[in-house]
Amino acid sequence: MKKIYQLLLLPMVAIIGACSNDVIDDLSGTYDYINRYDFTSEKTEQTEKLKKGLKNLHMVFSTDNAATLDLYCVSRDWTLAPGTYTPTQSLGDTPKAMQYCASVTADGKTSGNFTEGNINITLIDETYFISGMVKNSAGNSYMLNYRGPISFEIGIDDPEPSGFTANITEEPLYVWDNATMGFQQIPGVSKYKVQVADPEGADAAYIELLNNPGCSNEELAGTYPIAENALEPGKICNGYYFPEYYAVGGSYIVGGDKQNQYLGAGGNVEVSFVDGITGERLLNIKGSGIAYSGPAGSGTTNVNLNFISIPQKFGTEIKDMAFHSEALGKDVKYSVLLPENYDQSKQYPVLYLLHGATGGNNDWLNGGKISSSIEKAEMVIVTPQASFDGFDSFYVDNYKGAGLNYETFFINEFMPYVEQTYHCNGKRGIAGLSMGGFGTMYYGIKYNDKFVGMYACSPALNNGESVDIGQMLFTMPNAKPYVIEIGTEDFLYQSVSWLKDMGGMLPLLTYVERPGQHDWAFWSSCSPKIVEFFSEKFSE
Repeated sequence: MKKIYQLLLLPMVAIIGACSNDVIDDLSGTYDYINRYDFTSEKTEQTEKLKKGLKNLHMVFSTDNAATLDLYCVSRDWTLAPGTYTPTQSLGDTPKAMQYCASVTADGKTSGNFTEGNINITLIDETYFISGMVKNSAGNSYMLNYRGPISFEIGIDDPEPSGFTANITEEPLYVWDNATMGFQQIPGVSKYKVQVADPEGADAAYIELLNNPGCSNEELAGTYPIAENALEPGKICNGYYFPEYYAVGGSYIVGGDKQNQYLGAGGNVEVSFVDGITGERLLNIKGSGIAYSGPAGSGTTNVNLNFISIPQKFGTEIKDMAFHSEALGKDVKYSVLLPENYDQSKQYPVLYLLHGATGGNNDWLNGGKISSSIEKAEMVIVTPQASFDGFDSFYVDNYKGAGLNYETFFINEFMPYVEQTYHCNGKRGIAGLSMGGFGTMYYGIKYNDKFVGMYACSPALNNGESVDIGQMLFTMPNAKPYVIEIGTEDFLYQSVSWLKDMGGMLPLLTYVERPGQHDWAFWSSCSPKIVEFFSEKFSE
């Protein structure tokens, strides 16, 4: 057998040898027009911010015989992200991430920008591997290779809004006084309550800053020690978690497990503001190694909330006014949002905004951020209280036999008072959410001659009340335009969604459904639409 293999091997060697020569000749003939460049050194030039979230990384690569590759790569980061980059003649006005613009200069001649072929970038540890087979507009082909480090100067990141939002409210600082057995106001100090929501509208943090009264947002910037029993400006009120004593509250952040982490005394939190890439001011809240306690236990945590948007407010908010109602036999709180450049010599339409169950008169101002939607709106917005001592009135008289005649108060007492006090012109709108959505439809239908339209968000149509809103809709005389908006994940969805098939029978109904739950993330996104709807109706 050994001899047979030797005999067979001779012709095989001859065949392989002949084929090898032919292949080499073919390769030489096929690829000798390609300009090959193996770059051995690199210099990073100035990085340019192109637009929101995009950087132009400029690198110049050189060969041992002085040929250079001028390479511009569009990245979302300050460093070159691995991946495949596609060619563009010019970055122009609409650059996109993972694009490149490049040319080679050799023997004093520049190739012109490459128009075909991708450049592949791989990063292993700290070594970049860059390769590409590319062509320029003249059809010349280039094979590019580089292996080695690239150093980038990390700049201040583009302050893009992260999707987090913050609501900052100021209130006096009160402490319990054992001598008087009551709360006493601390003069010269205000508590600034910073409530942060994540992009889905869920709670993300709550920080109590102490500072001088009347501070603007910018004046709140600084480093704040977290202090127990804080009573002076420049401190943060610590959080506390003693559920066995029913004592839970103060400053906290929400951890990755969705549990509140109440911040203990001793750490520092830095509050700062930066200019966003589109011109807005964004809030940063940072701190590290802060002790905490909470439902998941205790430990140390970091606060790292960056580029938080603070919705710009328009108009003037007047909170917690009081009106004494004879019909209810008590004072009723209400809040008012006056339009920009409110002028008492003029008259304005009025929009009544109704809150939901267990809510209050400031809900639409705080949770709904309604003042962020009225920049050009010429209307007075009024938000009355409708829940008292844990009882929800549902905006009707004698709800559940409690003898609370809220409807009489609202129609006969409150509306005339508001419209005389705030110089209203007789045009009215009504809107609300949940319980307030029910009240909106109830008032809007029963007193349709008094309102130009209604906007009900997540209306609680079935609430145990004898009033049948569905029946009222089909017998509504002199109907006015109205909108019903509901989230498809709302627990009230089934009780409301039947209305979407009623367009033929209810021609003045605009039914809107979209993803969302029964929460402020959904309702706050209704706010600009409510203002737009009534701005149009008031102008007719």
